Amino acid sequence: MSLGFKYAALSNIGKIRQSNQDSGYAGPNLLVLADGMGGPAGGDIASSIAIDHLRGLDCPADNPEQALDSLRDAINEAHQELCERSTQDPALAGLGTTCIAIRRSENDLTMTHIGDSRAYRLRGGELRQMTNDHSFVQYLVDTGQLTPDQAENHPQRSVLLRVLGDSQEDVTLDESHPEFTVGDRWLLCSDGLCGFVSGQTIGKVLYRSESPKQACESLVELALKAGGPDNVTCVVAEIVENPDQDEPEVVGAAATDRLQQVRCQHDESMPVAESSNPDALTTDLDSPASSSGSSISSSKTSAEDETADSVLEQAQAAVPTESLTDKNSAPKFRWGRAIGVIVGIIFLIALFACALWYGLSQRSSTSLPESAVTVSQVSLPATSAPLVETSTTAGQAKTPAISI
Repeated sequence: MSLGFKYAALSNIGKIRQSNQDSGYAGPNLLVLADGMGGPAGGDIASSIAIDHLRGLDCPADNPEQALDSLRDAINEAHQELCERSTQDPALAGLGTTCIAIRRSENDLTMTHIGDSRAYRLRGGELRQMTNDHSFVQYLVDTGQLTPDQAENHPQRSVLLRVLGDSQEDVTLDESHPEFTVGDRWLLCSDGLCGFVSGQTIGKVLYRSESPKQACESLVELALKAGGPDNVTCVVAEIVENPDQDEPEVVGAAATDRLQQVRCQHDESMPVAESSNPDALTTDLDSPASSSGSSISSSKTSAEDETADSVLEQAQAAVPTESLTDKNSAPKFRWGRAIGVIVGIIFLIALFACALWYGLSQRSSTSLPESAVTVSQVSLPATSAPLVETSTTAGQAKTPAISI
Protein backbone atom coordinates (compact mmCIF):
# COMPACT_ATOMS: atom_id res chain seq x y z
CA MET A 1 0.00 0.00 0.00
CA SER A 2 1.31 3.43 -0.97
CA LEU A 3 0.12 6.78 0.31
CA GLY A 4 -0.06 10.01 -1.61
CA PHE A 5 -1.96 13.19 -2.40
CA LYS A 6 -5.27 13.61 -4.14
CA TYR A 7 -5.02 17.30 -4.93
CA ALA A 8 -6.41 20.41 -6.58
CA ALA A 9 -5.46 24.09 -6.83
CA LEU A 10 -7.34 27.24 -7.75
CA SER A 11 -6.47 30.95 -7.92
CA ASN A 12 -8.61 34.02 -8.57
CA ILE A 13 -7.61 37.63 -9.13
CA GLY A 14 -10.42 38.88 -6.87
CA LYS A 15 -12.82 41.74 -7.45
CA ILE A 16 -10.51 44.71 -6.92
CA ARG A 17 -6.94 43.85 -7.95
CA GLN A 18 -5.59 44.59 -11.41
CA SER A 19 -3.25 41.60 -11.49
CA ASN A 20 -2.77 38.27 -9.74
CA GLN A 21 0.39 37.97 -7.65
CA ASP A 22 -0.46 34.62 -6.01
CA SER A 23 0.96 31.36 -7.33
CA GLY A 24 0.13 27.78 -6.42
CA TYR A 25 1.40 24.30 -7.25
CA ALA A 26 -0.16 20.92 -6.47
CA GLY A 27 1.48 17.63 -7.48
CA PRO A 28 1.72 13.99 -6.39
CA ASN A 29 4.54 14.70 -3.93
CA LEU A 30 4.68 18.49 -3.54
CA LEU A 31 2.36 21.32 -2.50
CA VAL A 32 3.44 24.98 -2.74
CA LEU A 33 1.70 28.32 -2.13
CA ALA A 34 3.35 31.73 -2.69
CA ASP A 35 1.85 35.22 -2.30
CA GLY A 36 4.01 37.81 -4.05
CA MET A 37 4.54 41.45 -3.14
CA GLY A 38 6.11 44.41 -4.89
CA GLY A 39 3.08 45.82 -6.68
CA PRO A 40 2.25 45.42 -10.37
CA ALA A 41 5.95 45.77 -11.15
CA GLY A 42 6.90 42.38 -9.79
CA GLY A 43 4.73 40.62 -7.21
CA ASP A 44 3.69 38.06 -9.80
CA ILE A 45 7.33 37.52 -10.76
CA ALA A 46 8.31 36.93 -7.14
CA SER A 47 5.71 34.24 -6.46
CA SER A 48 6.39 32.59 -9.83
CA ILE A 49 10.11 32.40 -9.11
CA ALA A 50 9.41 30.60 -5.84
CA ILE A 51 7.22 28.04 -7.63
CA ASP A 52 9.79 27.64 -10.39
CA HIS A 53 12.61 26.78 -7.98
CA LEU A 54 10.49 24.32 -5.99
CA ARG A 55 8.46 22.46 -8.59
CA GLY A 56 11.42 20.29 -9.57
CA LEU A 57 11.12 18.59 -6.17
CA ASP A 58 7.82 16.89 -7.08
CA CYS A 59 9.14 13.39 -6.47
CA PRO A 60 9.36 11.29 -3.29
CA ALA A 61 12.36 12.15 -1.13
CA ASP A 62 14.42 9.34 0.35
CA ASN A 63 13.76 10.47 3.91
CA PRO A 64 12.53 13.55 5.83
CA GLU A 65 16.05 14.91 6.28
CA GLN A 66 16.71 14.78 2.54
CA ALA A 67 13.33 16.40 1.89
CA LEU A 68 14.15 19.23 4.29
CA ASP A 69 17.60 19.84 2.80
CA SER A 70 16.17 20.00 -0.72
CA LEU A 71 13.45 22.45 0.31
CA ARG A 72 15.99 24.68 2.06
CA ASP A 73 18.28 24.71 -0.99
CA ALA A 74 15.49 25.50 -3.47
CA ILE A 75 14.04 28.26 -1.29
CA ASN A 76 17.46 29.84 -0.75
CA GLU A 77 18.07 29.81 -4.52
CA ALA A 78 14.74 31.55 -5.05
CA HIS A 79 15.65 34.10 -2.38
CA GLN A 80 18.99 34.84 -4.04
CA GLU A 81 17.38 35.33 -7.45
CA LEU A 82 14.84 37.72 -5.98
CA CYS A 83 17.59 39.73 -4.29
CA GLU A 84 19.58 39.91 -7.53
CA ARG A 85 16.58 41.14 -9.48
CA SER A 86 15.77 43.74 -6.86
CA THR A 87 19.36 45.00 -6.90
CA GLN A 88 19.70 45.10 -10.69
CA ASP A 89 16.34 46.68 -11.49
CA PRO A 90 15.17 49.65 -9.35
CA ALA A 91 11.59 49.07 -10.52
CA LEU A 92 11.65 45.75 -8.63
CA ALA A 93 12.90 47.17 -5.33
CA GLY A 94 11.06 45.48 -2.49
CA LEU A 95 10.36 42.35 -4.56
CA GLY A 96 9.38 39.47 -2.29
CA THR A 97 7.01 36.61 -1.61
CA THR A 98 5.63 34.39 1.11
CA CYS A 99 6.10 30.65 0.66
CA ILE A 100 4.72 27.42 2.10
CA ALA A 101 5.99 24.09 0.75
CA ILE A 102 5.12 20.52 1.76
CA ARG A 103 7.11 17.62 0.32
CA ARG A 104 6.44 13.91 0.73
CA SER A 105 9.09 11.33 1.53
CA GLU A 106 7.64 7.81 1.51
CA ASN A 107 5.22 7.98 4.46
CA ASP A 108 6.46 11.23 5.97
CA LEU A 109 5.80 14.91 5.36
CA THR A 110 8.20 17.85 5.57
CA MET A 111 6.93 21.45 5.67
CA THR A 112 8.74 24.79 5.38
CA HIS A 113 7.10 28.15 5.81
CA ILE A 114 7.86 31.88 5.66
CA GLY A 115 5.44 34.85 5.60
CA ASP A 116 1.74 35.12 6.40
CA SER A 117 0.24 32.57 4.02
CA ARG A 118 -1.18 29.65 5.99
CA ALA A 119 -1.37 25.86 6.13
CA TYR A 120 -4.39 24.19 7.75
CA ARG A 121 -4.95 20.49 8.50
CA LEU A 122 -8.38 18.92 8.85
CA ARG A 123 -8.32 15.69 10.82
CA GLY A 124 -11.71 14.20 11.57
CA GLY A 125 -13.84 17.13 12.63
CA GLU A 126 -11.02 19.35 13.85
CA LEU A 127 -9.31 22.08 11.83
CA ARG A 128 -5.88 23.17 13.05
CA GLN A 129 -3.70 25.99 11.76
CA MET A 130 -0.27 24.42 11.22
CA THR A 131 1.74 27.61 10.57
CA ASN A 132 2.38 30.76 12.54
CA ASP A 133 2.12 34.07 10.68
CA HIS A 134 5.41 35.97 10.44
CA SER A 135 3.59 39.28 10.77
CA PHE A 136 3.78 42.32 13.01
CA VAL A 137 0.29 41.75 14.39
CA GLN A 138 1.08 38.10 15.23
CA TYR A 139 4.13 39.38 17.11
CA LEU A 140 1.85 41.65 19.12
CA VAL A 141 -0.41 38.68 19.89
CA ASP A 142 2.53 36.45 20.85
CA THR A 143 3.88 39.11 23.21
CA GLY A 144 0.48 39.71 24.80
CA GLN A 145 -0.04 43.21 23.39
CA LEU A 146 -3.11 42.20 21.34
CA THR A 147 -5.80 39.55 21.61
CA PRO A 148 -6.51 37.29 18.61
CA ASP A 149 -9.87 39.04 18.14
CA GLN A 150 -8.18 42.46 18.07
CA ALA A 151 -5.61 41.17 15.59
CA GLU A 152 -8.28 40.22 13.02
CA ASN A 153 -9.14 43.86 12.34
CA HIS A 154 -5.84 45.53 13.17
CA PRO A 155 -4.81 48.11 10.49
CA GLN A 156 -1.25 46.73 10.41
CA ARG A 157 -2.16 43.05 10.18
CA SER A 158 -0.41 42.69 6.81
CA VAL A 159 2.97 44.11 7.82
CA LEU A 160 5.37 41.17 7.50
CA LEU A 161 8.51 40.40 9.48
CA ARG A 162 9.87 37.62 7.23
CA VAL A 163 9.60 36.94 3.49
CA LEU A 164 11.70 35.67 0.61
CA GLY A 165 13.54 38.45 -1.21
CA ASP A 166 13.29 42.10 -0.14
CA SER A 167 16.42 41.79 2.02
CA GLN A 168 19.92 40.37 1.55
CA GLU A 169 19.73 38.74 4.97
CA ASP A 170 19.72 34.93 5.19
CA VAL A 171 16.37 33.20 5.06
CA THR A 172 14.93 31.91 8.33
CA LEU A 173 12.26 29.26 7.77
CA ASP A 174 9.82 27.55 10.09
CA GLU A 175 10.41 23.81 9.58
CA SER A 176 8.40 20.81 10.73
CA HIS A 177 7.61 17.16 10.04
CA PRO A 178 3.84 16.81 10.51
CA GLU A 179 2.18 13.41 10.65
CA PHE A 180 1.28 11.72 7.37
CA THR A 181 -2.13 10.19 8.09
CA VAL A 182 -4.68 8.76 5.68
CA GLY A 183 -7.83 10.86 5.58
CA ASP A 184 -6.17 14.14 6.54
CA ARG A 185 -6.97 17.12 4.36
CA TRP A 186 -4.45 19.91 3.95
CA LEU A 187 -5.13 23.46 2.80
CA LEU A 188 -2.49 25.98 1.77
CA CYS A 189 -3.95 29.44 1.18
CA SER A 190 -3.03 33.08 0.71
CA ASP A 191 -4.39 35.75 3.04
CA GLY A 192 -6.96 36.58 0.38
CA LEU A 193 -8.87 33.62 1.85
CA CYS A 194 -7.96 33.38 5.55
CA GLY A 195 -8.06 37.17 5.93
CA PHE A 196 -11.75 37.31 4.96
CA VAL A 197 -13.22 33.87 5.71
CA SER A 198 -13.26 32.60 9.29
CA GLY A 199 -11.41 29.47 10.35
CA GLN A 200 -14.66 27.84 11.40
CA THR A 201 -16.16 28.34 7.94
CA ILE A 202 -12.98 27.06 6.26
CA GLY A 203 -13.15 23.93 8.41
CA LYS A 204 -16.78 23.26 7.53
CA VAL A 205 -16.07 23.58 3.81
CA LEU A 206 -13.09 21.22 3.96
CA TYR A 207 -15.10 18.72 5.99
CA ARG A 208 -18.21 18.75 3.78
CA SER A 209 -16.56 18.91 0.33
CA GLU A 210 -16.55 15.65 -1.61
CA SER A 211 -13.18 16.32 -3.24
CA PRO A 212 -10.22 18.72 -3.07
CA LYS A 213 -11.44 20.35 -6.28
CA GLN A 214 -14.86 21.06 -4.81
CA ALA A 215 -13.22 22.43 -1.66
CA CYS A 216 -11.08 24.85 -3.69
CA GLU A 217 -14.06 26.09 -5.68
CA SER A 218 -16.21 26.61 -2.57
CA LEU A 219 -13.48 28.42 -0.64
CA VAL A 220 -12.68 30.79 -3.50
CA GLU A 221 -16.38 31.49 -3.96
CA LEU A 222 -16.70 32.37 -0.27
CA ALA A 223 -13.76 34.77 -0.46
CA LEU A 224 -15.35 36.51 -3.44
CA LYS A 225 -18.68 36.76 -1.64
CA ALA A 226 -16.82 38.40 1.25
CA GLY A 227 -15.83 41.19 -1.15
CA GLY A 228 -12.84 39.63 -2.88
CA PRO A 229 -10.53 42.60 -2.19
CA ASP A 230 -7.38 40.52 -2.63
CA ASN A 231 -6.13 37.67 -4.80
CA VAL A 232 -7.29 34.36 -3.37
CA THR A 233 -5.47 31.09 -3.92
CA CYS A 234 -6.10 27.61 -2.47
CA VAL A 235 -4.14 24.37 -2.70
CA VAL A 236 -6.04 21.42 -1.20
CA ALA A 237 -4.72 17.87 -0.82
CA GLU A 238 -6.19 14.77 0.80
CA ILE A 239 -3.93 11.91 1.90
CA VAL A 240 -5.24 8.73 0.30
CA GLU A 241 -4.14 5.18 -0.39
CA ASN A 242 -2.93 4.35 -3.92
CA PRO A 243 -3.65 7.81 -5.38
CA ASP A 244 -4.21 8.38 -9.08
CA GLN A 245 -1.22 9.83 -10.91
CA ASP A 246 -2.78 13.05 -12.12
CA GLU A 247 -0.89 15.84 -13.82
CA PRO A 248 0.41 18.62 -11.53
CA GLU A 249 -1.64 21.80 -11.36
CA VAL A 250 -0.01 25.24 -11.59
CA VAL A 251 -2.24 28.25 -10.91
CA GLY A 252 -2.01 32.00 -10.58
CA ALA A 253 0.94 34.03 -11.80
CA ALA A 254 3.16 30.97 -12.28
CA ALA A 255 0.73 29.69 -14.92
CA THR A 256 1.12 32.75 -17.18
CA ASP A 257 3.53 33.51 -19.99
CA ARG A 258 4.63 36.89 -18.62
CA LEU A 259 7.20 35.36 -16.30
CA GLN A 260 8.79 33.39 -19.12
CA GLN A 261 9.35 36.55 -21.17
CA VAL A 262 10.74 38.49 -18.22
CA ARG A 263 13.09 35.71 -17.15
CA CYS A 264 14.43 35.29 -20.69
CA GLN A 265 15.31 38.99 -20.75
CA HIS A 266 16.82 38.69 -17.30
CA ASP A 267 18.96 35.68 -18.24
CA GLU A 268 20.42 37.59 -21.17
CA SER A 269 21.46 40.55 -19.00
CA MET A 270 22.73 38.88 -15.81
CA PRO A 271 23.46 35.43 -14.35
CA VAL A 272 20.87 34.01 -12.01
CA ALA A 273 20.43 30.81 -10.05
CA GLU A 274 19.34 27.99 -12.36
CA SER A 275 15.91 26.53 -11.92
CA SER A 276 15.68 22.99 -10.72
CA ASN A 277 13.26 22.31 -13.58
CA PRO A 278 13.94 23.82 -17.05
CA ASP A 279 10.34 23.27 -18.09
CA ALA A 280 8.95 25.14 -15.11
CA LEU A 281 7.54 28.03 -17.12
CA THR A 282 5.04 26.21 -19.30
CA THR A 283 1.44 27.36 -19.17
CA ASP A 284 -1.16 24.89 -17.95
CA LEU A 285 -4.10 26.03 -20.03
CA ASP A 286 -5.99 22.77 -19.66
CA SER A 287 -6.31 23.10 -15.91
CA PRO A 288 -9.67 24.53 -14.84
CA ALA A 289 -7.91 26.20 -11.95
CA SER A 290 -5.54 27.95 -14.32
CA SER A 291 -8.35 29.54 -16.29
CA SER A 292 -9.55 31.42 -13.26
CA GLY A 293 -6.19 32.30 -11.81
CA SER A 294 -4.05 35.35 -12.22
CA SER A 295 -2.39 36.78 -9.03
CA ILE A 296 -2.01 39.90 -7.02
CA SER A 297 -0.11 41.11 -4.09
CA SER A 298 -2.07 42.39 -1.18
CA SER A 299 -2.23 46.15 -0.78
CA LYS A 300 -1.03 46.60 2.70
CA THR A 301 -1.27 49.66 4.84
CA SER A 302 2.05 50.84 6.31
CA ALA A 303 2.36 52.01 9.95
CA GLU A 304 2.60 55.78 10.23
CA ASP A 305 2.39 56.85 13.83
CA GLU A 306 5.54 57.03 15.94
CA THR A 307 4.23 54.76 18.69
CA ALA A 308 3.65 51.96 16.22
CA ASP A 309 7.11 52.56 14.75
CA SER A 310 8.75 51.98 18.12
CA VAL A 311 6.89 48.70 18.57
CA LEU A 312 7.78 47.68 15.03
CA GLU A 313 11.43 48.17 15.90
CA GLN A 314 11.00 45.81 18.84
CA ALA A 315 9.39 43.24 16.56
CA GLN A 316 12.24 43.61 14.08
CA ALA A 317 14.76 43.06 16.85
CA ALA A 318 12.91 39.87 17.80
CA VAL A 319 13.36 38.58 14.22
CA PRO A 320 16.75 40.01 13.21
CA THR A 321 17.15 38.05 9.98
CA GLU A 322 14.65 40.00 7.91
CA SER A 323 13.59 43.59 7.52
CA LEU A 324 10.00 44.62 8.14
CA THR A 325 8.04 44.31 4.95
CA ASP A 326 4.72 45.77 4.05
CA LYS A 327 3.31 44.43 0.80
CA ASN A 328 3.43 47.25 -1.75
CA SER A 329 4.93 49.49 0.92
CA ALA A 330 7.11 52.56 0.54
CA PRO A 331 10.89 52.37 1.27
CA LYS A 332 11.68 51.27 4.80
CA PHE A 333 13.84 54.17 5.94
CA ARG A 334 12.00 57.48 6.44
CA TRP A 335 14.91 59.85 5.92
CA GLY A 336 12.60 62.85 5.41
CA ARG A 337 11.03 62.37 8.80
CA ALA A 338 14.42 61.92 10.51
CA ILE A 339 15.85 65.07 8.92
CA GLY A 340 12.71 67.01 9.85
CA VAL A 341 13.04 65.93 13.48
CA ILE A 342 16.71 66.98 13.61
CA VAL A 343 15.97 70.39 12.05
CA GLY A 344 13.09 70.87 14.47
CA ILE A 345 15.32 70.12 17.47
CA ILE A 346 17.98 72.57 16.28
CA PHE A 347 15.32 75.25 15.77
CA LEU A 348 13.91 74.72 19.25
CA ILE A 349 17.39 74.96 20.81
CA ALA A 350 18.08 78.21 18.94
CA LEU A 351 14.69 79.60 19.94
CA PHE A 352 15.31 78.74 23.59
CA ALA A 353 18.76 80.34 23.51
CA CYS A 354 17.34 83.56 22.01
CA ALA A 355 14.58 83.70 24.60
CA LEU A 356 17.07 83.16 27.41
CA TRP A 357 19.40 85.90 26.12
CA TYR A 358 16.49 88.30 25.72
CA GLY A 359 15.22 87.60 29.20
CA LEU A 360 18.63 88.17 30.78
CA SER A 361 19.15 91.43 28.91
CA GLN A 362 15.74 92.75 29.96
CA ARG A 363 16.34 91.84 33.54
CA SER A 364 19.67 93.67 33.69
CA SER A 365 18.23 96.87 32.19
CA THR A 366 15.16 97.10 34.43
CA SER A 367 16.42 95.82 37.80
CA LEU A 368 16.22 98.09 40.78
CA PRO A 369 19.27 99.32 42.78
CA GLU A 370 20.41 96.91 45.44
CA SER A 371 18.92 99.19 48.12
CA ALA A 372 16.86 102.37 48.23
CA VAL A 373 17.62 104.36 51.32
CA THR A 374 15.35 106.96 52.97
CA VAL A 375 17.03 109.16 55.51
CA SER A 376 15.30 111.32 58.08
CA GLN A 377 16.66 113.25 60.98
CA VAL A 378 14.91 113.36 64.32
CA SER A 379 15.43 116.19 66.79
CA LEU A 380 16.65 115.00 70.13
CA PRO A 381 17.82 116.75 73.20
CA ALA A 382 21.05 118.54 72.75
CA THR A 383 22.94 116.01 74.77
CA SER A 384 22.00 113.10 72.46
CA ALA A 385 23.88 112.22 69.27
CA PRO A 386 22.06 112.53 65.96
CA LEU A 387 20.14 109.38 64.94
CA VAL A 388 19.82 108.12 61.25
CA GLU A 389 16.85 105.78 60.34
CA THR A 390 17.12 103.68 57.09
CA SER A 391 14.54 101.60 55.22
CA THR A 392 15.35 99.13 52.37
CA THR A 393 12.90 98.34 49.48
CA ALA A 394 13.35 94.89 47.79
CA GLY A 395 11.41 93.25 44.82
CA GLN A 396 9.08 90.29 45.61
CA ALA A 397 8.61 87.19 43.31
CA LYS A 398 5.06 86.75 43.24
CA THR A 399 -0.12 57.90 28.39
CA PRO A 400 -5.87 27.72 17.67
CA ALA A 401 -7.97 24.59 17.09
CA ILE A 402 -11.62 24.57 15.85
CA SER A 403 -14.01 21.63 16.25
CA ILE A 404 -16.40 21.32 13.32
